[in-house]
Amino acid sequence: MVEREKIYTGAILILGANQLIETIAFGIPYSYFPLYAVSLGSSVALIGLFTSAFMFMSMLLSPILGGYSDRFGRKKLIIIGLIGDVIFGAMTGVVPSWEWLLVVRAINGAVTAAATIPAEALLVDLAPPDRVGEAVGFVMACGMVGRNIGPLFGGAIQWFSLSSGLTLIDSYRVPYFVDAGFAAISALLIAFGIKEPKVEAKKIEEEKENRKGLKIPGVYKILLLCAFITGIGEGFHRPIIALFFNDVFGADPLEIGLVMTLAGFVTLFGSWIAGRASDRFGRRIVIVMGGIPARLFGAVIPFSGGFDVASILYSARSFMWSVYNVGLRALRADLAPPEIRGRLFGLYRMCFDAGDIFGPLMATYLYDLYRFDTFNIGAVSVPGYGIPFYINSFIGLITLAILLLFVKMGRQTTPGSETKIQNPE
Repeated sequence: MVEREKIYTGAILILGANQLIETIAFGIPYSYFPLYAVSLGSSVALIGLFTSAFMFMSMLLSPILGGYSDRFGRKKLIIIGLIGDVIFGAMTGVVPSWEWLLVVRAINGAVTAAATIPAEALLVDLAPPDRVGEAVGFVMACGMVGRNIGPLFGGAIQWFSLSSGLTLIDSYRVPYFVDAGFAAISALLIAFGIKEPKVEAKKIEEEKENRKGLKIPGVYKILLLCAFITGIGEGFHRPIIALFFNDVFGADPLEIGLVMTLAGFVTLFGSWIAGRASDRFGRRIVIVMGGIPARLFGAVIPFSGGFDVASILYSARSFMWSVYNVGLRALRADLAPPEIRGRLFGLYRMCFDAGDIFGPLMATYLYDLYRFDTFNIGAVSVPGYGIPFYINSFIGLITLAILLLFVKMGRQTTPGSETKIQNPE
């Protein structure tokens, strides 16, 4: 019996720690960023522009940066990106106006892409060939934990800073210096803890030849369309939730961060259940069982009678979304030919990001335009601040219908089908 290679080496653990630290840092401003931008003079209608600028730069440079990592090495580019995170993370905390915040936010999207895209490739380089899926799953789990901790951590730092006597705007600035410190720690871990393997030029040329002539499967083009539509829909939800909790219920960043963190940990449980269920019962049932309730819970959040009810509905929506998302990720793996799997996943992410650029712009504009209005539809009073939630749910149901009508969903049965994919939210 052949002994399996050790997977949890120092390098793999460092990449997991890097993912944990980076996602904590990325999640720090979730609970208060819109409030920070408004305090610097931005209007509510422009809040989505900050998210779109970040996503646009990331989308624009992702293919280029991926190519650079092939030519010049993963480790170098990761370190450069992390140093950029240190610099521009700190600059986010000292900008004098919302215009400067927008510029720094856009550049931060570029350096974050430089830090994250090569890291996935480096993980595959370092992992045993027969256990790549397990290694990717470990690092993705670290990222999920970080995303869940980040909003609460950021809200706690902001609350403590404000309680210590700082002005409100200065309390929004402090967490960004913590963010920069985290990026510095990650850069040191990567620089001194990982030795990058060298790949023979001959092998690179052989793989390049093998990929020639392979085209994007027609069914995957439908998935790319769905990715773009989903990106628009999520852009109507993500940047609005903090504004909604603050405007409607007067929740502070610490309370908002707590809700986001608890909802995030709920999704860990949902992901575990959905992963096992999709293998046992098929992708379709998981996508349906997660997709429909997620859209319904999202649509009724604006009708919540209080902060507690809204928090429960938000958590329920997050749970069901994670179930749907796991099923969809498994489906993407089923339909991607192994020879061009990385390219297809990259295209999927690019399409999602493209939609995610437009979504926040439209969402914050509509939210600001109608948030003080109420529409009477028969005997039902519909709050105007819920428009982004309604649109998100409608777009989600359209996407689900396209998937069910035009994409054949079966169970994964092909050996060696493990994939490395990033979360589209």
